Amino acid sequence: MSRLRDIVAFLSIATFWGFSFTVVEMGLSSLPPLLLMAFRYDIAGLILLGYVIVRYDIWRPTTQSDLFAICGGGVLWIALGNGVWFVGQALTSSVLSGVMPSLIPIVTTVCSWVFLPNDRLAPSSLVGVLISFVGAMILVWPTGPVTLNAGLLGKSLLFVGVIGAALGSVVIRWASPSLATIPLVAWSVLVGAGSIHLLSSIVGGSWSGSVTVLGVLSVAYLSTVATVISYILYFRLLDRYTAIEITLVTYLVPLVAATTGVIFFEEPVTTRIIGGFLIILLGFGLMKRAPIQSQISHLSGWP
Repeated sequence: MSRLRDIVAFLSIATFWGFSFTVVEMGLSSLPPLLLMAFRYDIAGLILLGYVIVRYDIWRPTTQSDLFAICGGGVLWIALGNGVWFVGQALTSSVLSGVMPSLIPIVTTVCSWVFLPNDRLAPSSLVGVLISFVGAMILVWPTGPVTLNAGLLGKSLLFVGVIGAALGSVVIRWASPSLATIPLVAWSVLVGAGSIHLLSSIVGGSWSGSVTVLGVLSVAYLSTVATVISYILYFRLLDRYTAIEITLVTYLVPLVAATTGVIFFEEPVTTRIIGGFLIILLGFGLMKRAPIQSQISHLSGWP
């Protein structure tokens, strides 16, 4: 029963996160992207903080490492990796935005190789990184002449978001915080919300100040389902399974995002998007082939 519950949780996370790209697209019709993300993390951060106050004896940061990890996670992972990300989606599509998370494990591994010496890749794994880079270029490179237009800017911002999410996770690991994971996430979400508000006030955005039903529903879903519930499920699974197993959710999210994007907005899923995603997946498989083979052997009972 426990295994079945974990499978349901895993599929739920993929569904919740995959559908969130479509919900963001809906919310962008009512709110500018940065403000939409700021409201999302305002609410989610307060709910998560209330949760950890009730569930954890130690829920406040107590060391400099905790504070460094919280600030790094909030600014890089939340503000850059999510706030800037969805500015990019506003200039492209939910389908492309939903496919781009497949790059995060790749870029995270590269960042770890640079900043965490113990995580450095074997030379053979660099082939996988290069293959995934080719897949990324297929996704973001313009089909026509290279000109600075909204589409190219949006793709560039999505890639900046990928780098932010990857760097944020590496900074948290590098800091080695003593605070438990979910309290750390709760504080990071609140720091990220404040950072996005600051960025929104600098960049600005066209919002009339009126509240629409669609805007409220979008913020409600993104803050509670796509953030609070999904984050708690994700980190609980991460406590019981290997990072390789949990990373697979990253490759289910694009399938949900593409399906919902087609259903709700009739956004095209081009052969270029499919090809780029499959090449990224191939690169990840080559880069992580040893732990993947080990995990398959463990699950199947092979020696």
